[in-house]
Amino acid sequence: MRSVLKFGKKLKTLYQLILEYKNMGSLLPSLADYYKIKHLGMEDDERCGDLKGRLQIHRLPHSLYVAILSCPKYLRAYMTTFDEIYLWRIYNRLRDFVATESDIVLDLGAFIGLYTLKHFKAKQIFAVEPHPLSYSLLNINVRLNRLDNVKCFNYAIWSYDTTMTLFEEEFLISSSTLIPAWHEGYHSKQIIVRTTSIDSLIEQRLIPRYIDIAKVDIEGAEMRFLEGGVKTLQRGSIDRMVMEVHKVIGIDLKSFYARLGELGFRVVHIITGSETDVIYLKHVK
Repeated sequence: MRSVLKFGKKLKTLYQLILEYKNMGSLLPSLADYYKIKHLGMEDDERCGDLKGRLQIHRLPHSLYVAILSCPKYLRAYMTTFDEIYLWRIYNRLRDFVATESDIVLDLGAFIGLYTLKHFKAKQIFAVEPHPLSYSLLNINVRLNRLDNVKCFNYAIWSYDTTMTLFEEEFLISSSTLIPAWHEGYHSKQIIVRTTSIDSLIEQRLIPRYIDIAKVDIEGAEMRFLEGGVKTLQRGSIDRMVMEVHKVIGIDLKSFYARLGELGFRVVHIITGSETDVIYLKHVK
């Protein structure tokens, strides 16, 4: 019975993808690549030290391409991110949060750019990623698809500009974090990265003063994001946000949600998870 339900769920997901993308010529090869990675044996991990000779190119459901590193920590992260963005659609459950051709989009915690690539038709996209190797892949993927409307920045989002330690996660590199308590037992190495805040990005004119949709996935630094974006958020410079809220040790979620309200945001939808909630927010003041 369980296998029947599982098969039915896969059929439903495929049907939804067909309705969304319509182009079977790109959708089917994309899913074939995805399942090929999913069934790889990845027990023996290896260091991902550089890009040379390690890139794999895969087709995405909307006919764009993505380059990934052919080592387990990147393949696992790609598969997980593909699940979230294309199969589970955790950032696009509401119509208002699907970017249109007139929207300006901010992608915080862009990893290798899958969210950015999915919304490639937006007017402008500003993608921010702290990990140096993932940032290199993000740039490669933007150039690979000739996306002149995308600008990329190599920063970690924090409450102010400084340099900090990024803790790289050995199992899932996309979960690398500035917060030592987040997945503490899985940190493989430490990398010094530059940090910035939303207010600073706007003050430096790196991003525009108005953003239609922001996706925020910054691995436990959400409260710091709010602290460093008070001016921007309070004046309504970001109209809609979809944010992953990581239930990090020491974070007071009640205070976090109260602060969002003080900054003028209303929660319009929530996807609850054991470690992470995905919240949809609209600015109402």
